[in-house]
Amino acid sequence: MPCALFLTRVDQSRFAHFALASYVGYAPLVLLLLVAVLIPLLLPNFLLLQISTALTFALAILGLNILLGFAGQVCLAQGALFACGAYTTAILVAQGGWPALATLPAAAAVTALVGVLIGLPALRLGGLQLAIVTFGVAVLTPQLILKFDRLTRGVTGITFDPPAPPAWLPVGPDLWLYALCVAATAVCAVLALRMTRGDSGRALQALRDNPLVATSLGVNLVRARLAAFAVSSAFAGVGGGLFAILNGYVSPQSFLAGRSIEILIGAIVGGIGSVSGAFLGALFVVFVPEWTAELSPALGGLVYGASLIAMMLVARDGLVGLARRIAPIMFSLARKGLLIRSASAAPAHNLKKETLP
Repeated sequence: MPCALFLTRVDQSRFAHFALASYVGYAPLVLLLLVAVLIPLLLPNFLLLQISTALTFALAILGLNILLGFAGQVCLAQGALFACGAYTTAILVAQGGWPALATLPAAAAVTALVGVLIGLPALRLGGLQLAIVTFGVAVLTPQLILKFDRLTRGVTGITFDPPAPPAWLPVGPDLWLYALCVAATAVCAVLALRMTRGDSGRALQALRDNPLVATSLGVNLVRARLAAFAVSSAFAGVGGGLFAILNGYVSPQSFLAGRSIEILIGAIVGGIGSVSGAFLGALFVVFVPEWTAELSPALGGLVYGASLIAMMLVARDGLVGLARRIAPIMFSLARKGLLIRSASAAPAHNLKKETLP
C-alpha cells in the first residue's frame, strides 16, 4: 500500500511537471499579447499601422518557422504565398463583393492548396535543390500576376475599401485594423504552438533530423511534408490577406522576389523554430530598414547590411536564442546582488541590536 501511494505521488508530480512545462511554453505568447494590448495606448496611429503591417509579416515568418525550423524543409516561396493570400482577398472583395473578413479563411484555403502543389517537389528534392525550385516560384509570381491581368488588373493593381469598424464599437479604423491583426496572429500562434508540441511536433522534428528514423517510427513522410507545407502556406495566406486589407490595395510591385528574402531574414533574425521569434523578426524587417534609411538616406542599405552582419555575429540563434543565453546570466547576477545586499545588511542589523541599552 505505501509503495502504491508513493507511485501515485510520483505520477502526480510528473503530471504536474509536464502540465507546468506546457503552460510555460505559452508564457512568451502571453507576454507578447499583453504588449499588444498596451501598444495602442502608447503609440500614435501611423506607428500602429506599421506594427499592424509587421504582424502580417509575422504570420508569413511563423509559417516559415514551422516549415524550416521544425520540418526541415527549405522554402523560399513564402513571399509568393503571401501574394497569393493578398490577391485572393483583393479579388474576392473587389470583384466578388465578399466581406473583407470572410475572405481570410478563403485566402488560407487557396494558399494552402498552392503550398501543397509547391511542396510536391519536396517529396524528391531537398536542401539547396528545393531552395532553388521554391525561389523560382517567387521569381515567377510577379510575372504570373501580370500575365493574368484580367483577373489581377496587371500593373494597375486592385483597389478596395478596407472594412470599417462596427457601429457599436467606438474605435477608429486604424485601431480596428490593428485589433484584427492581433486577433489573427494570436489564433495562428496558438495553432502553431499546438502543432509543434506533442506527437505532431515530435513527428516534424523526426522528419527534420532523420527521415529514415521517422519512417521507422511510423511517420508518413509524404503526409507530414505536405501537411507542413499546407500549414505554413495557410499562415502566409492569412498574413497576405491581412496585408491587403490594411492597405486596401495590391499590386505586383509589393510581391517581388525580394519579399521572400525579407521573410527569410525575419525568420533567421527572430530565431528559426521559435514562435515568439517570428514577431521579433517581423519587427526587425519592418522597422530596421526604415530607421537605417532615416539615419542616412544615401547609405541606408549599407547600414542595414552591417546591422544584419552584426546581428548574426552576436545572435547566431536569433534574438530568441540570444535571450535564452542572456536570461540565466542576468538571473544569476540578480541573485548574487540580492545575496550580497542581504549579507551586507545583516551585520548592520546585528550592530544596532548590540548598541541598544
